[in-house]
Amino acid sequence: MSIQLKVASKNISINIIWLRDNCRCSECYDRDNNNRKTTIQQFLKTIKIKIKDYIHEDNNLCIEWSDGHKSIYPTEWVIDMWTGNKIKIEPYTCLGEEIMKLPAKICYNDLTQEFAQKELIKSILKYGIGIVTNVNPTLEATEKLARFIAQPQQTIFGTMWTVGKNESHKDPAYLNGPLIVHNDNTYFCESTGLQVFHMLERDTKGKGGLSIVIDGFKVAEILKQESPMHFKNLTEIEIESEYIEPGVHCKWAGPVIKIDRTTNEVYQIRFNIYDRSPLPPSHSNEFYESYAHLVEILEREEMCWKHYLQPGTVVIYNNWRMLHGRTSFTGKRIFGGCYISMTEFLSKARTLQLIT
Repeated sequence: MSIQLKVASKNISINIIWLRDNCRCSECYDRDNNNRKTTIQQFLKTIKIKIKDYIHEDNNLCIEWSDGHKSIYPTEWVIDMWTGNKIKIEPYTCLGEEIMKLPAKICYNDLTQEFAQKELIKSILKYGIGIVTNVNPTLEATEKLARFIAQPQQTIFGTMWTVGKNESHKDPAYLNGPLIVHNDNTYFCESTGLQVFHMLERDTKGKGGLSIVIDGFKVAEILKQESPMHFKNLTEIEIESEYIEPGVHCKWAGPVIKIDRTTNEVYQIRFNIYDRSPLPPSHSNEFYESYAHLVEILEREEMCWKHYLQPGTVVIYNNWRMLHGRTSFTGKRIFGGCYISMTEFLSKARTLQLIT
């Protein structure tokens, strides 16, 4: 059953069980703690509820229920919640060096101000990358910067970490060879949300070590245009990834391209050619053909932004979107950084009212 609300000369049908379930009166909702007050019995009673009477006027919907309970809802709130009319920053997909030109570059000293935090987070939400300049090339300064967004995430690699110094993990990232573009932590139950990278020390006599960045959403867009079937396969076939070292065995499965089943939009890329577990025999041909097509797109020169990480400039990537890698190098190359969980990052974006 439903009731009709007329808003801007348009009728919208609202389910009455949904309305009662989302009553925000003091009997039904604890505003101090932002959670529902309910029991299993009350919830089951809600499923059978009926409306005795209702009035829609003065921007409010007032309902008297069959059990005598009364609810008052702001009409705008009901419409926004029911229709999914939420604040959202639409991603702008980038091609190659365009990535360098679009993200806002924020001065570190400005991050104490809310406007600068908003600009940085908006850049990450929209372009998948944020850039902060004038940062002391130390791990301590990098951590202070990260904490303007959220607390660094503790993982098997520690809280703050360095690459190129006193290595304690066996991973291609810690070697001097080329690193194929990838997303980190595909073997975690929830892959890390953000990566914070800061070059701390570079040998001026060393060669190579160019960082490579590719917008994974753009890659998915191109794949879908060129082969809807390959795109579909990589959104449906789950592959397992794992990380093994003494005392650690992380493993998780999921598709390479994750789709929001409500909006049909891509929301995560899980590409890591190193960490894949053996593929089960079912769907093998479909997967390998589709995966090869994706890899071929990643290899296209126009897809890549290549640059040198510089001391004093911190680059923050959305690890659910941007793929990163590097060319081989010689000499000392030490960079530091940390991870930030997607949950913590989106929480910060909501507190700044950038999304809902």
